[in-house]
Amino acid sequence: MSNENNRDFENLLKSVSNQLGKSPEELTQASQNGDIENLLGNLNPSDAQKIKKILSDKNMSNKILSTPQAQNLIKKLLGEN
Repeated sequence: MSNENNRDFENLLKSVSNQLGKSPEELTQASQNGDIENLLGNLNPSDAQKIKKILSDKNMSNKILSTPQAQNLIKKLLGEN
């Protein structure tokens, strides 16, 4: 990953960590361990349930991941943009 993409990823991670009330390290560890409960712990129950529903529905997840915005973010994170 290039330095610019690495900075973008770090900024995204910090932003998400602030929104979820978790440290970037906690988010990284939870995502690597597949610990969704830990990642969603500080969200209100309604929002957490919506995210769990999306993640558990393969068709819905694929639909979201196939949007141009998601594709651009994925490419940026992978250093392809």
